[in-house]
Amino acid sequence: MKSILSKLWLGITALVLIILLITWLFQIGLLNEFYIRERKSILQNEAKKLSSIMEQSEEFNILSQEALEEIHRFTASINAIVMIIDKKNNMIFVNTPGRFFINNREQDRNDRRFPSPLMGDGEIEGLMAQGKPFTLQRIRSRGPEASIIVGVPVTRQGQLIGNIVISSALAPIEEATTILKKQLSIITILSLGIGTLLALSLAKFFTKPIVKIIDASKCIAKGDYSVEIIQPSNDEIGVLGETINDLARQLDKTEKLRKEFIANVSHELKTPISLIKAYAEVVKDMDNFDVKDKDQYLQVVIDESDRLNNMVEDILYLSKMESGYADLEYEQFSLQEILDCIIEKLSYFASKNNISVALELESEHPVIFADKNKIYQVFYNIINNAIHHSYENGKIVIKITEKDELLRIEVIDNGKGIPKEDLPYIWDRFYKVDKSRKRDSSGTGLGMAIVKNILKAHRYQFGIESQINKGTMVWMEIPKYIL
Repeated sequence: MKSILSKLWLGITALVLIILLITWLFQIGLLNEFYIRERKSILQNEAKKLSSIMEQSEEFNILSQEALEEIHRFTASINAIVMIIDKKNNMIFVNTPGRFFINNREQDRNDRRFPSPLMGDGEIEGLMAQGKPFTLQRIRSRGPEASIIVGVPVTRQGQLIGNIVISSALAPIEEATTILKKQLSIITILSLGIGTLLALSLAKFFTKPIVKIIDASKCIAKGDYSVEIIQPSNDEIGVLGETINDLARQLDKTEKLRKEFIANVSHELKTPISLIKAYAEVVKDMDNFDVKDKDQYLQVVIDESDRLNNMVEDILYLSKMESGYADLEYEQFSLQEILDCIIEKLSYFASKNNISVALELESEHPVIFADKNKIYQVFYNIINNAIHHSYENGKIVIKITEKDELLRIEVIDNGKGIPKEDLPYIWDRFYKVDKSRKRDSSGTGLGMAIVKNILKAHRYQFGIESQINKGTMVWMEIPKYIL
């Protein structure tokens, strides 16, 4: 299996190679043609410019100062032969490197001192006679005779009076392109080598954090959640690294909660089972027992069996809620009625510690549309918790206020309170603020988890606020049902 390092390195190297190959093909295939096309364009433009100057001259056979200066300027920048020829093919002007000749008459056309591609060339003379611009590319060989010839007629009042012919050898162009090709070959080799090294460096640079993430993921897969990826960058890889860190922290938290959950379940199940077994053995071994004692022992067995059954039912119910399989049966009902019912049922436990429970309403019998049984269980669990965690002679207030289309319900006690660090976990299963796990500290530890899941299923807003030794407030907001 290829590593991401080798894939990235090969990919970058291939990209560099493709770019160099395209550049090479362009230069090899089009360099000559490009240079020749550019040279033709330059010669044609210059010939047209000279033709325009000659058209404005009073006498065609006499070159003006402007024409001479333009020819000198042009031939100083480009190695070319400029010829001005009248309509009878008499040479008016021709330049050669280092010198020029003016007014070469017909009898002098064969003068070898002034070499010209026109000497005895019937094709060019025929083209000039037509009075139209022309361009020829003479490639007799790859030697110095290869040249470009352009011609532009000079007219006056629609009549042909002569031609401007410019000839430029192709040899310098071929020499330049040959040199460029050699340079390109060297540049290609150097670029490929440097590009390969840079590709390897870049591949290592980009894959280094990925390798760290892979190593960290392997550690997490083995159960080591203490691993942390240090990513100084803020790019996508940095975000991925931070996401892995968050995942490790969440898994670590989940693992701790899982272990605590197992420990809590084991403890909560072990206690009633042990009591049931112990009291059953006592009853079994009693030969002469008092009926009152027997009833008392059997009542303990019954109570613990009920407690064990309730715990199992709560666990199953909570699992059903969390998995999303608990359907809600909506109906309209009076919130005041179920609260009055719960207060009455729990009044016995409240009276044992002289705790008062009061219901405060802004309006009589507020109506909501929800699952009645589940909302009943929500308030039963919350009020029951408030009673069990309140001090003697305490007070619990259930306050219902209206705001727009919402009912805000607050269950407020002046009991022990909950430490700030425990508040985020109060909704977790089997979470107990009192870590001693005394049997009278709080029921099964599932009540608030059930409350959370029921309220979330209804999509209600809810929360909890608390201060040590001052009390706790559990609140929720439920939409009003308008009749």
